[in-house]
Amino acid sequence: MSSEEEDITHFLTHWFSGLMKGLENIQAPSRTTILRECGQACARSYTAQVFHECWQQADGEMTRFLMELAARFPEAEYTQLDTHTLQVHYRTCACDLVRRGWVTSPTLCECSLHNLQANFEQALGKPVTVTLKTSLLRGETACVFEVSLNEVNNHALPTIS
Repeated sequence: MSSEEEDITHFLTHWFSGLMKGLENIQAPSRTTILRECGQACARSYTAQVFHECWQQADGEMTRFLMELAARFPEAEYTQLDTHTLQVHYRTCACDLVRRGWVTSPTLCECSLHNLQANFEQALGKPVTVTLKTSLLRGETACVFEVSLNEVNNHALPTIS
């Protein structure tokens, strides 16, 4: 790593530490608003398009969709628990900010929740509800999310901007 890269990493580690301390000290509704926007922005940067492509390749078949996702994101396991519930299991944190060591606060897990929600909603074209079950940043052995497929009339898939 070059001296410049070390300087940037040092700066970003400290900057994100300050951001996370600030987020931890604000009321939950405000924190949720910020982390929802961050998670959705992260999804727009790459993953929402991949989820959308996987859904299209699966021709709307959930089992094939989950297999396509697993092929594109091999660090994750996608399981259908029942007709309306999916589980996403990460053995390692999928967040680039965590993997680079810039963020270690479990508060950031809410961002991942909103990211996953945006990814599934983009692909399926309908609202979903995502719940964080376990988190590596909370000291647990994996990150596990439960995705509830809300019953909504089918409508056209949204476009990606």
